[in-house]
Amino acid sequence: MQPVRIGLVGAGDISPVYLNAIARSPALDLRAIATRTPQAIAQTAARFGARAATVDELLADDTIELVVNLTPGVAHEAINAAALEAGKHIYSEKPFALSHETARQLADLAESRGLLIGSAPDTFYGSAHQAARRALDTGAIGKPVFGSSFLGLPGLELFHPGPEAFYRPGGEPPFDAGPYYTTMWINLLGPVKRVFSVSGAGRAERTILRGPRQGTRFPVTVDTTFNTVLEFAEASVSFIISLDVVVPTLRPGELFGSDGILAMADPMFFGGQPAVTAPPQPRTDLPTADQGFATPNRHDHTGRVVADYRGAGLVDLALAIRTGSRHRTGGEFIVHSVEVMEAIVRSATSRTVVELQSTCERPATIDPVADAALIALTASPFDLVDNASAH
Repeated sequence: MQPVRIGLVGAGDISPVYLNAIARSPALDLRAIATRTPQAIAQTAARFGARAATVDELLADDTIELVVNLTPGVAHEAINAAALEAGKHIYSEKPFALSHETARQLADLAESRGLLIGSAPDTFYGSAHQAARRALDTGAIGKPVFGSSFLGLPGLELFHPGPEAFYRPGGEPPFDAGPYYTTMWINLLGPVKRVFSVSGAGRAERTILRGPRQGTRFPVTVDTTFNTVLEFAEASVSFIISLDVVVPTLRPGELFGSDGILAMADPMFFGGQPAVTAPPQPRTDLPTADQGFATPNRHDHTGRVVADYRGAGLVDLALAIRTGSRHRTGGEFIVHSVEVMEAIVRSATSRTVVELQSTCERPATIDPVADAALIALTASPFDLVDNASAH
């Protein structure tokens, strides 16, 4: 197919992951990279066959069809709105917006103009998460009853060179790492019905531990630990996410059913080893090699080799633009995902149960045959690439 012409806005910590994904996909044609100081990224842009530009210059370029928004989360709403007003399709890093109301307005604007929107995270496209979904859908654990997830970190300052935004309104854990988990659960169980959450904070001040500003101290102005219950139609999920855990602790997720237990892989990446325990059979690893996006392809910030195909959702959107297919992170999915993030924070603030207004369908599964084009256009083999952060 004719590649979709792309303009990328933002050149921060996550941009190398996207630039490598775009460069390797025949479905995508990078034309420009925009930042507030284009001269600072001129060499990077040239290396990827693109030009450096201001945001206004990129949005005014009629040859660019799709804007990829990698700016800080608090700027996503404004950039996404401006791109839609300029007649561009949008693929945004999470969160697409900071409120359900704004997400709804942007989705409606896109629809009224015949434009498509998509959003990270797309890690649920991965082999591990698709294998877990297939096991659940085929009755491996019977009727789902309840689940749990726990992510505990000492803080994003451990690996992010500019972590301040994650400790200000709009950067709280439910808007940052939280979406990996909430979209994992929506992929498994469908839309969230109700949310109840409580929150708290540890230190009032943090110190940057990586990069040129190492040693710089900054204030914390938001809660950094959230203890949440997500209620779905068939099951409830206990979800704890915290930046106040002194030793990193990861329990990605377990779903307990009437006949067994489904253990999930880390939702921040595409691979991993899900498993089912269904007595009298012992714990059994689920096969993942026959799914797409399974082969490890980069090192994370700890040095682990991981399967990271960020950009799969972007290619899915590009295919939808060219072929009219339905991509998996469309408007209703985005609006609902944003409302879940917002509801976690809002419930913690009000100490009340929040009834969600939006809904969505579970995303279509990734089928290795039916989605062969998506997999081939995203996951072509390449050498290991080192990138610092998954955020």
